[in-house]
Amino acid sequence: MVKGAIKVFAAIPGSTSLGPILREFGKKKPGIVTAFADSLLPMCDQLLGEDSSLEVVSFAEIVRNYVVLCGEEALPLAQSGQARAAISYACSQLPDESPFYRSARFEGFHEAVGNTLDELRHWGIDASCMADLAERTGGRLSEKLRSLAELDGTVTEVLKLLGRQRHSDQLALSLESTLELEGDMNRLLVFIGSEEDPLRVEWLRWIAAQGVEVTVVVDRHATGAAIFAGAKQCVSLLGVQPIEMGDGNRLARNLFTGSDQGGGKIEVSIVSAADPLAEVEWALRGCIEDDKVGRSAIYARDLQSYAPLIEAAAKRFGVPIRMARRVPLLTNSFARLSLIALKFCASYDVRTLAPILRSSYLRLPGPTQRGLDQVLRDCYAKRGEQWPELETWALEHSEGNEWLVSMLEWRRKAVAGGLRLSEWYPLVREFNREQKFPWVALQNKGGLMDERDRRALNQMERLLANHISVDDAVRPASIGLGEFVALCERLWSEGDVSIPTGESGVCVTTDTNLIGDVEQLFVLGMLEGVFPRRRSEDPILTDAERSEITTLHGDGMRLPNSLTKAEAERDTFYRVCAAAQKEIVFSYPVADDDKDNIPAFYLSEVERAVYRAEQVRDGVVQVEQKVERVNYPRPELAPAIGALSTDADIKMRNAIDGPREGALPLEIVSESVRQAIRPPEGAAFDPHVLRDALRCPFQYLSRHVLHLRVKRQQARWGSLRKLPLATQLLSKQDMADAEQAMRGALEAELDQLYAEVPEWEMRLLRAGGQRLIRDWLHRESRSREEWTKEPGSVRPNVSFGSPGVRDVMPGNVKLEGLIPAVSKLENYNVVHLYGSAVSDPKNMSDIDKLYLGLHLMAVHEPGREGAIEVESMSGKRALMVLARGASRPLASSVADGLHVVDLATEDNVADSKRKFYDAVKAALQDAVQRILQARVDATKGDHCDWCDYGELCRRSRGFGEADSPFGEDAEFDDV
Repeated sequence: MVKGAIKVFAAIPGSTSLGPILREFGKKKPGIVTAFADSLLPMCDQLLGEDSSLEVVSFAEIVRNYVVLCGEEALPLAQSGQARAAISYACSQLPDESPFYRSARFEGFHEAVGNTLDELRHWGIDASCMADLAERTGGRLSEKLRSLAELDGTVTEVLKLLGRQRHSDQLALSLESTLELEGDMNRLLVFIGSEEDPLRVEWLRWIAAQGVEVTVVVDRHATGAAIFAGAKQCVSLLGVQPIEMGDGNRLARNLFTGSDQGGGKIEVSIVSAADPLAEVEWALRGCIEDDKVGRSAIYARDLQSYAPLIEAAAKRFGVPIRMARRVPLLTNSFARLSLIALKFCASYDVRTLAPILRSSYLRLPGPTQRGLDQVLRDCYAKRGEQWPELETWALEHSEGNEWLVSMLEWRRKAVAGGLRLSEWYPLVREFNREQKFPWVALQNKGGLMDERDRRALNQMERLLANHISVDDAVRPASIGLGEFVALCERLWSEGDVSIPTGESGVCVTTDTNLIGDVEQLFVLGMLEGVFPRRRSEDPILTDAERSEITTLHGDGMRLPNSLTKAEAERDTFYRVCAAAQKEIVFSYPVADDDKDNIPAFYLSEVERAVYRAEQVRDGVVQVEQKVERVNYPRPELAPAIGALSTDADIKMRNAIDGPREGALPLEIVSESVRQAIRPPEGAAFDPHVLRDALRCPFQYLSRHVLHLRVKRQQARWGSLRKLPLATQLLSKQDMADAEQAMRGALEAELDQLYAEVPEWEMRLLRAGGQRLIRDWLHRESRSREEWTKEPGSVRPNVSFGSPGVRDVMPGNVKLEGLIPAVSKLENYNVVHLYGSAVSDPKNMSDIDKLYLGLHLMAVHEPGREGAIEVESMSGKRALMVLARGASRPLASSVADGLHVVDLATEDNVADSKRKFYDAVKAALQDAVQRILQARVDATKGDHCDWCDYGELCRRSRGFGEADSPFGEDAEFDDV
């Protein structure tokens, strides 16, 4: 090859073509190997080996080295975080009239505009060119180009202040210089693939003109089908006829051709599984079959969704995997705990330390957690003195709480005054590295968990450093602790971090360049909309605007749009198909959590490409090769015994094939335990207890026998229901006095909750309580007008067995407890109750009939009827009667929330009463029998939607896994 010439190879993608090219290039003399895509460099390194005379270097670093050889000043390349921070600052300077003004504060916009600016610069459209194009066009495109030019110029200036440059800046700088070669820099092998990048291609032409031997490798279809348009455009720009290399198997030769081009044999299968987890498990089984772990790989286009499933299945099967991926930073427990600790230091509420107490990093026993949590609530109750109170307590109990003393000392320094971001940075490093915090000093997990935490810490500091470097260069200002912690939360919530991976095992990737030299490849998630992805336009410049820019620029190059990017999906799929040497398995899940799936249309193209026409041999029709179709139905959770490879599958298959066992009944078998929870003979029952026993024996056991109490938010609101009862509203003659008493009771109730709830909820409870008081007083006033009681008949807090209130029910069942109040209304004995809602008489459950019927029977008196006046928290007050016994019609006032409800469901009053009370008596006997039989089974029903004990019985329909209703009673693994 003549010095300074360009040689172009067009090769089938994959390690099969790369290896010979690398070996041929390394035969002559030392040189440099690089690629437009950095992810291809590890494969090159692996194929070359340690003894190679070739050096593998990233393309950006090579460009920088040549800039130095040109005698130009080559500043360090800007890190991606610094460039993003510079874009963030540039966006904050956009004027109001910019078309991007309303989106400028969003991180997603910063990422999108950064990608668009990089793309434009690599197509030779820099800030000055954008400004020129803006003058030559009009409308919204002109406004966009003008704003993009301003953003690009500001980013360049900010990076210059940081002493940094972008890769495109160094490419452009090289083109204006003359190169002085030295050492081994005169031979260069560049893998372009199919990445269309006019600026880089122009740089390759320039460097060849400077005397460098340049060998370029682009992708091609095995038989020249019309794909890899980017590669063909690069070859056109280089102006060199490519040398074609490689032949390819049958799939590589026939894919996207529409005809039969022959080719070597390759095993191809299309697998369907019930769901993504089953799909992953069958793929891993294929990887370990015949000990193929080191020769297999898994390609997942949607790795973010598949990664957790692959990790779980690999752990279950004991299959080692290599899977490099990035996840949101705050999914790491260390990062999340550090942020919570910083927010605690910046908070006005000492109780924000509570989540830290439950972290496994502290390893605090349950009693210690609860003790410290109580200390925080006690300190918070001191209002303005809560922080001095906590500091005093921590010093007095420093033994075992050194971490808390250290944190409070750091907080005292941090809240002293405002600091610049460059001054905050060493403070936060001290916070996370030099303090006596258990999550910093303790090697908690060992192995990969420690490595994960170290990566998270480094990324947290890197994100801050990038932002601080830009801020310190353009707008240094002092901020307080609260503002700094808010900045940390924003940066860390938007950042991501790499997850450490194993050094050996099955390669799992979403990048075709990382697949490497494998015999067997499994391609997961072959679904429409996933592979290929649906076409979508750029959020910054639409297809029409890109077309107009191409016309205005007039250099013959077409700026990519959504159509060209959609065409590139074929390129990616072809690379996947060309990666496997002997076998490739495509798979897809039949259904996901919420939808049925549509297999990708690429699968039909694969079947067409692989299928070989029928041939007649010795009078017999044979098919040489076709795609094997396999379906694994949902019941087939594990293969047959003879085909098993893992202990996990053997155990599962034995369980599936074993005898079926029904669910065991939930009952107490020990008579001593039954006796312990059974009430003594002749015991009296509260109507609430009987109602709960009839609704669900498990709820009765938890609430009334074990006396478990919840601390859920709803329970706090439910406590407000007690206000009318606590203030004896019915006995108050003057509404002004009643209002004053209820407001006082509300404040007393909130004062008890002060240390238990956050400030925002306290304000909500106060506002809600005041609204309830207004509504209660209004309905009470109107009910006294519409349903006037006999003077002096209102008796509050009446116990069963008091005069006029019987306590013995049918079946000799004795009642106990208090009735909020009783009164007389004409011919009715009225029971006053407080509830949550009023049931429809026609659809009333036996549970509601039992509760209401017991109160009606308790106030029964010959010659008088019973009635129940129920005040609910839903804005209604109902007067429930079973027979009309008043001398005048009882009026409803819907506008005031007053309703008269007749419990009679039939025209014949006597039949209706008998039917109602028969149901009450039957329900009463059933409830008592459940209690005496010591039943503890959980009964499903509507109550499961709000029952607080669903965490214990595990039958609640809507119970959450993260929210414990019993407070801090459980030890959590991580914050």
